[in-house]
Amino acid sequence: MRPASETTSVGLSRLYIVTGEPSGDVHAAAVVRALKELTPEIQVRAMGGDALAAEGAELVEHVRNTAIMGFAEVVRKLGFIRRLMDRVKEDILAFHPDRILVVDYPGFNLRLATWAREQGLAVDMYIAPQVWAWKRGRIHRMARDLDRLYVILPFEPEHYADVDLQVEYVGHPLADAIPAAWATGEHGADEAEWRKRVGLPPEGEILALLPGSRPQEIDRMLTCLTEAAQHFPALIPVVAGAPGRSASDYATDLPVLFGETQALYRFAVAGIVTSGTATLEAALHGLPQVVAYRTSPLTYTLARLFTRVRFISLVNLVLDREALPERIQGACTPVQLARALEDVLSPEGRARLEQDQVDLRGRLAKKGAAASVARNLLRED
Repeated sequence: MRPASETTSVGLSRLYIVTGEPSGDVHAAAVVRALKELTPEIQVRAMGGDALAAEGAELVEHVRNTAIMGFAEVVRKLGFIRRLMDRVKEDILAFHPDRILVVDYPGFNLRLATWAREQGLAVDMYIAPQVWAWKRGRIHRMARDLDRLYVILPFEPEHYADVDLQVEYVGHPLADAIPAAWATGEHGADEAEWRKRVGLPPEGEILALLPGSRPQEIDRMLTCLTEAAQHFPALIPVVAGAPGRSASDYATDLPVLFGETQALYRFAVAGIVTSGTATLEAALHGLPQVVAYRTSPLTYTLARLFTRVRFISLVNLVLDREALPERIQGACTPVQLARALEDVLSPEGRARLEQDQVDLRGRLAKKGAAASVARNLLRED
């Protein structure tokens, strides 16, 4: 692994960004925001979502159409993915970017990086595939096709030590976003006013339900989470609507709140959270939670065969212990989720949570991820 060198000059006026999921869209938008503070005239074109569009990026495709999860689901949409790849390649060549930034979405983006290298185009990647979990052989392909790699978990650089690739740990973007919300007072908004604004009862503790962001996740997880919530009649279950989704995506009579997820983290007494970035975000906000995950039988079987990690939650992976209870696949039932949540809400569970939060924030203390990526993109080499 080559150490990243300091950026000394600007060599970027046209940037092409490719990401395929709502979380990647948000993180890419933060990079564009930081870039525009350094070079306001930069032109950005992207496969992304509402967050990138809000920063002025012209979209060739929206993430609402590209957020696909699971082996079986990918197979069913192979035709769409191939056509999308061809369309993105044509769009890149027409745009003539100085550099391409691919953000997460490795199944698509690593194939695109191979093609881009063959065209003589420079490609950086922000948010690496989980080579420490499976498909470790991708490391050599990444070293061949990428100029630089920006990783967001502190243990990731060591996995690239044996290849000739510039890798930089830039910090996790959530380490910036959450303290910033507290500093501005947004995190401490008055709960009574918030409840009134979003139409929730003035009394009663809230249980946050996060069924995921992809359509397949929502379809598979929402009923399970809703039935688990029925074991707590004293709580008010509220569903967090994901970016890029609409009310019609949620087949439930429960309230579904869009754009209020951070407030839910703040004001809910606990949460049942589908595994993903949301588990880390909720933990950094201090929300007691149970991690839930269920996928298709085929996808789960393949994952069990090829993955090498003990946990699926980012919190547990960073802490290297089961700080959050995980209920996966066959164990992801309403009854088991409810039992795990009872333990989390016990006095002993709350005490463990407090210590886990201290440890987690200590390990993710590095800040400025988006700004660091932006400065690196503006290098001239």
